[in-house]
Amino acid sequence: MKRKLVEIVVAAAALVMLFEASRGVEGLSQRKGRLEVLYLPSGRFIEQAALGYHDLAADLLWFKMVQYYGGYRMGENDLALFKHLVDVITDLDPQFTFAYVFGALIIAEDCGRFEQGIAVLEKGVRNNPTDWQLPFELGFLDYVYARDYERAVAHFARASKLPGAGPQAARFAAYAAGKAGHVETSIAMWKELARTSDNRYIRELAGRYIERLRGGNFPGTVKK
Repeated sequence: MKRKLVEIVVAAAALVMLFEASRGVEGLSQRKGRLEVLYLPSGRFIEQAALGYHDLAADLLWFKMVQYYGGYRMGENDLALFKHLVDVITDLDPQFTFAYVFGALIIAEDCGRFEQGIAVLEKGVRNNPTDWQLPFELGFLDYVYARDYERAVAHFARASKLPGAGPQAARFAAYAAGKAGHVETSIAMWKELARTSDNRYIRELAGRYIERLRGGNFPGTVKK
C-alpha cells in the first residue's frame, strides 16, 4: 500500500512537471535550433515518467496543443512544435482518434506538410484498425489536397465497410469513384446506396448521379 502511494505521488509530480514544462512551448517555438525538439520529451520518456497515467498526460498535452494552435491563429507563435506534440500525444494515447484527425488536418493545411499529415493518419489506422474515421480522413486528404481520386476511393470504401461507419463514407466513395473515371463502379456504388438507404433524399441523390454518370456529364470523369 505504501509503495503504491509513493508511485502515485511520483506520477503526479511527473505530470505536474510535464504540464509546467509545456507552458513555455509557445515562446520556445520562436527560437531556432535543437532546443525546439529537445524541449518536450519523447512520448516514450513521458510514458515512463507517468507510471501508467498515460491518458492523463495525453489529455494535459492535448489542451496545451489546442492552446498552442490558438496562439498560432492569433499570430502569437508559429507551429514549429506542432507535429512533435501530435506525436507525443498519440504515443501516450494511441486510441486518441481525434488527436490524429485534428493533428493531420493542421499539419497538411496550416503547416503545408501533406505527407506528414498522411503519416499521422496512417499511424492512427495502425493503432485503431476498426475506426472508420481515420481511413475516411485519409480519403479526405487525398481527395481535397492531393487530388488523388484513386487513393481517395480506396480509403472511403474501406471506411464505409468498418463498424459504425457514417453514411457519408459510402457517398464519398461513390462520388470519388466517378471523379476517378470509374463510371460503372460509381454507378454500382450509387445503386447500392439507393437500395439500402431509408432516406428519400439519398435515394433521389443517387438517382441524379447515376443519370449524370450514364450521360457522361459527371465532372472529371471519362467514359470507360
